[in-house]
Amino acid sequence: MSSHFLSGASDIFVGRRARLTRYLVIAMEGFFPVLARTGPETLAVIYRTGATHVGVTGTLAVATSDDGGKSWSDPVQIAPRWEDNRNPAFGVNANGELIAAFWKAVLHNYREDEGGNLLYDGEAKEAWATVPGLYYVKSADGGKTWGDARSYRSELLTLASPYGRIISLPDGTLLMPVYGTPRQPIEGARDLSIVLRSTDGGDTWGDETMVAAGYNETSFVQLSGGRLLAAARSESGHVSILFSDDLGRTWSDPVQVTRDGEHPADLTVLQSGRVLLTFGRRIRPMGCGLLLSDDGGQTWNTDREVLLAGDGIESGDLGYPSTAQLADGHIVTVLYYAAGSEMTGGFHNNWGQVSCQAIQYREEDIS
Repeated sequence: MSSHFLSGASDIFVGRRARLTRYLVIAMEGFFPVLARTGPETLAVIYRTGATHVGVTGTLAVATSDDGGKSWSDPVQIAPRWEDNRNPAFGVNANGELIAAFWKAVLHNYREDEGGNLLYDGEAKEAWATVPGLYYVKSADGGKTWGDARSYRSELLTLASPYGRIISLPDGTLLMPVYGTPRQPIEGARDLSIVLRSTDGGDTWGDETMVAAGYNETSFVQLSGGRLLAAARSESGHVSILFSDDLGRTWSDPVQVTRDGEHPADLTVLQSGRVLLTFGRRIRPMGCGLLLSDDGGQTWNTDREVLLAGDGIESGDLGYPSTAQLADGHIVTVLYYAAGSEMTGGFHNNWGQVSCQAIQYREEDIS
């Protein structure tokens, strides 16, 4: 008599449980948040308002916090509704002005029916190559008012979508992560991640260079020695790390650091010098995970993963964490839920089924 054993591998988790305080940024909306620190204890966040994940009535709005993310102002729209404005990038230039960029989806992914109604059509690609859908706008008063949006036509991409934080280099140059469909087909790749540059505080953009083929939503950060670090979402849904030692002109080969379903990511250099990678988790437990690096992103503590939030329910439409550290050392991560979270009671509570939430913690909480 013989015996046959079937074996496989699965992850286990060994760790400690702790509780962190969460604060409501906005109820019933708040998709795709991007956080920017505007002062020692002040923050601004951009998010989607006026519609669900997809919807022509949607646009983007900015809210601010003067107490490190505990309370938030009412949202101020940065562009009109009925354009399905989405996919924001957000940052602060050297003069303290807020810069926001977004994709105006109505120009690319909608068509009119016989009655003149706008209908979503993700396959309506005729306008991609000729009609620019990337727009950008500035605020000189901390987000209270916004100027007129300007369009940008990418040289490398047809459909060009911003993503994440716009970072400012020491000389004032701004770097914006952008991704989309390459103008020239690339074998084996549907998406292309690129970087845009501005040397005039965000008034004009250009000087594009490629980051990685086969990748889309990408986060940038500059390390103390000047090296750029990027965290890019692959087409299969994991996050890879890349480096550039020439300010983004050329990049190293991507190295995978998260599993499929753990995306997209945001990078933050902490006051301690460690690099913090926060990423969405669309695998259970759903919410937000994080990894730390003690060597500038060369290696990550993948054997000691931290689950910052794991209470998403029913839907993988959540996450997109964005993180900043305040002058007093507190770290703030914002993320959204589209189908409620267990901590807030899902749909049956005043935070709503859809919400954007802020988590405040310190480095020792995650070490």
